[in-house]
Amino acid sequence: MRQVLLLISLCISQGPLAFSQVPASDSNALDLLTRVAQHYSDAKTYDIESIEERTMSREFDQQWSKSILISAEGPGDRSHFEAQTGTGSAAQVSDGKTVWTYHPFEHRYTAKPLGTSEHQGLIPLAEMGLMRAKTARSEFPSMVKRLSAAELLPDQDVTIDGHVVHCKVVRVRNTDEKRVDPNYKFDRRIWIDIDRNEILKTTEHSDSFVQIGGGRLPSVMDVTVVYTKTVLDGPVSDQLFAFKPPLDAHLIDEFPDPRDGPSSMAGDPVPSMKFKSVDGAVKPIESFRGKPMLIDFWATWCAPCIASMPHLAELYELGKSKGLVLISVDRDEDSTKATDFLAKHGYGWPNFHDGDGAIASLMPSNGIPHVVLVNSQGVIAYDGTGMDEDRLRARIAKLGPEFADFAPKPKSTPCSPTVQSK
Repeated sequence: MRQVLLLISLCISQGPLAFSQVPASDSNALDLLTRVAQHYSDAKTYDIESIEERTMSREFDQQWSKSILISAEGPGDRSHFEAQTGTGSAAQVSDGKTVWTYHPFEHRYTAKPLGTSEHQGLIPLAEMGLMRAKTARSEFPSMVKRLSAAELLPDQDVTIDGHVVHCKVVRVRNTDEKRVDPNYKFDRRIWIDIDRNEILKTTEHSDSFVQIGGGRLPSVMDVTVVYTKTVLDGPVSDQLFAFKPPLDAHLIDEFPDPRDGPSSMAGDPVPSMKFKSVDGAVKPIESFRGKPMLIDFWATWCAPCIASMPHLAELYELGKSKGLVLISVDRDEDSTKATDFLAKHGYGWPNFHDGDGAIASLMPSNGIPHVVLVNSQGVIAYDGTGMDEDRLRARIAKLGPEFADFAPKPKSTPCSPTVQSK
């Protein structure tokens, strides 16, 4: 009898483990998330606006950031993506024919036909937030696809723009994903307006690490996102898809390569500078108008400047017969030291002295050598610190067909051994 009772008690105690590994509430929660995700995926038009606050904490520091995103798409390939973040602000608007990209802090914008490649090089730092704005609608469906379980929490009220909304609350953890990453642990809460199948708020607490050398530094992240506006398959304002540049903004061909540094003026008209030679003569930059112009800011005490001189001399010899003008502007204290150096080494281009720093104040940079390329219309085509000869050559090659031979030569790849079959 004791053996029978023991066997019955074992069956009762093990029953829940064997047949209820996923609670019923988990199934309901995952069904709810799947239904909401499908609602976002199926939307033909949408307008989503959100505010995110993010805090990252490590043992010896803490960082806080805020982002405001706007994401909207309408019929006819119209779109509006906008981001204000700690790394900069940018907006990209399309009316279905033209795509405008605007950097408000720089007061500059580009206008290109729809379908044109946005960037030839790296993405400008100001536009990093735009990448997140463009994926705002797809982020939630992508997250749900990775889940195998979820959990319903007690309902809560959320206040959005002064309105109180009763919400279902779903909890998701890293252990609920189909492929669990042991190095990234998170606990995410999602507030859902059940009447509209829309997300109103999310929070996430995560534990991960930063790889430093051969060690790992623990990192904790807390993120709160509030969706201040969500319209799925509803009316989207036509004004979102029209761009009217501000009065202080000017049109440029393309934004500078991020490698040129945050102070790059590529795309801007060159400032009105007056160059002073050692004998006191003054030559305004306007006197060079009509010819492309290469300006090298340097000093005799700058070792990288001296190292770049042979490369400049090569460009000078190759380009002077095609109309390319090269001048250098030194930042030495002694007005004759630079001209003496150039004469001694046989460099024959004109040099000017910026003793009072007037020119440097008009062309700010992160240091020297500072190389600026101005096209024949007086627009800065390249503005970079340091001598990146390949990128400089590529910019010169774009000045016109007569400069095609400036294009950098393809890099040769090392030979790899081949295995011969017997």
